[in-house]
Amino acid sequence: MLRVRSMLFVGLWGTLVGGVACGSARESAPGATAPPAVEEVAPEEPATGAAAEAPAGPVVDDAFGGRLYDRFYDGERFSPDRASTPGTADGSGGPLGNGTLLLADGSALLNDAGHDYRLKNFFGWDLRGAQGIYGAAYQDKATVVERNLLDPAFELEEIRVLIRDGSDVVPGYGTVLDELELESLLAFIGGVREGRLPHPDRIWSLSEGTPGNYRLAPGGDAARGKQLYADRCAGCHGKDGTRFLFDEGAYSLGSHARQKAYEDWLKILNGHPFSKMKRFVRGANGEELGQEVLDLLAALCDRTEFPLGAASKPDVEEGDPRCGAYLR
Repeated sequence: MLRVRSMLFVGLWGTLVGGVACGSARESAPGATAPPAVEEVAPEEPATGAAAEAPAGPVVDDAFGGRLYDRFYDGERFSPDRASTPGTADGSGGPLGNGTLLLADGSALLNDAGHDYRLKNFFGWDLRGAQGIYGAAYQDKATVVERNLLDPAFELEEIRVLIRDGSDVVPGYGTVLDELELESLLAFIGGVREGRLPHPDRIWSLSEGTPGNYRLAPGGDAARGKQLYADRCAGCHGKDGTRFLFDEGAYSLGSHARQKAYEDWLKILNGHPFSKMKRFVRGANGEELGQEVLDLLAALCDRTEFPLGAASKPDVEEGDPRCGAYLR
């Protein structure tokens, strides 16, 4: 019988964004596999096999589910059809063995749009589909679908069927995820919907027409966040977050968080797929977990404490609305 895993997690925070967690050990689970490309400059450890990502024992783990939502594969058992070769299924794994997944009618969904079969590309980092940050009013991503996973009118059982079997626009994941993985994924989505995990609105709000299309929520404690960073993050990222760069050297930890907190909140909450980074926040409920995430993001808005370093992409300018009053 499946039991719900405690949300408490004791361990190092390996990496906030993009991939390598303090020398990553790939996290694999039955039916799940690894990233299409490493985006960081940090060194990786060898892959540790199919059991590295899954929680120990037959447990439903909403943090594991959140990482599956981010990316369910590591390139070993499933490698997605390449978006750079439209009309050609040239990946590996999956029900047809060619790196595609099936729509509800049984037809193969190619990766021509560049969704890479990641749920976050269909529903966004805020789970709200076209009503969220990937929608037309904000970042206008071509891969986003209309369905809002946080809409209370959309029953969790309906979401289960959608994710397992697919629809006319969303592929089914029941052929590549086992029961434990599906239940963990549903536990993550249900946790955000029901308050056991923080809602994205607890961390940031949508902002039409401004850089990044979001603003961090008020109420963050940057001093507390700095202490959290020192206690749980500095061992891997370094005191100022410049030990590793992300997105092919474009960002330091701080500059990424100042520009893409809409993404990083989910990484902090759940960890990064197929790396040593699991959930490091320790709150007992959605409110407490959300406060820790917000405190840390507020701290990372300090350009002196967490500088650009050798990253190639310019940092935010004075007055940037994403950090708002937290910007230093």
